[in-house]
Amino acid sequence: MHRLIKIRFLRDFESLEERVRRWKDTLFNPEAQGASFKPLADFYETAQGLVVRLDLAGVAKEDLSLSLAGQELVVQGRRQPPPPVGPRRFLALEIGFGVFERSFYLPLAIDPEGVQAFYKDGILEIHLPRKMPQKLQIAVKEP
Repeated sequence: MHRLIKIRFLRDFESLEERVRRWKDTLFNPEAQGASFKPLADFYETAQGLVVRLDLAGVAKEDLSLSLAGQELVVQGRRQPPPPVGPRRFLALEIGFGVFERSFYLPLAIDPEGVQAFYKDGILEIHLPRKMPQKLQIAVKEP
C-alpha cells in the first residue's frame, strides 16, 4: 500500500533553514545572540513575602545565576543542547536551549539576608521575604 505524503518543499525548507541557523548561532556563540528562550514563570505574593517559580527543565543547577539589586531580581542561565546521537530528522523542534535571562520588579521591600532559592525537578523556586520594619526607640532630649 502506498501512502501519499504532502510536501510543502519551500515552506519546510525555509523553516528548517531558520532552525538550523538559530541552533548553529546558539551552539557556537550563545552570548552574541542574547536570550535564546524565555522560561515560563509564576510570580506571586504570600503573607511572608514574594515567590518566583521558573520552569527550567533541562537546566543544570550549576548553569544558574541569581542576583538581587534593589527592587530587581535577575535570573540568568543556560540550557545545554542535547548531545548529538547520529543522523536524525527532526519532525518538531520546539524546546529552546542556550542562554536566557528573566528579570522581575519587586513591588515591596525585601530582606536580602532571608532570600532562599530551591531547585528540584526542573523548577526553580525563589522565596523573597518581606523586610520587616525596624522598631527603634527614640530618646527624648531637652533643647
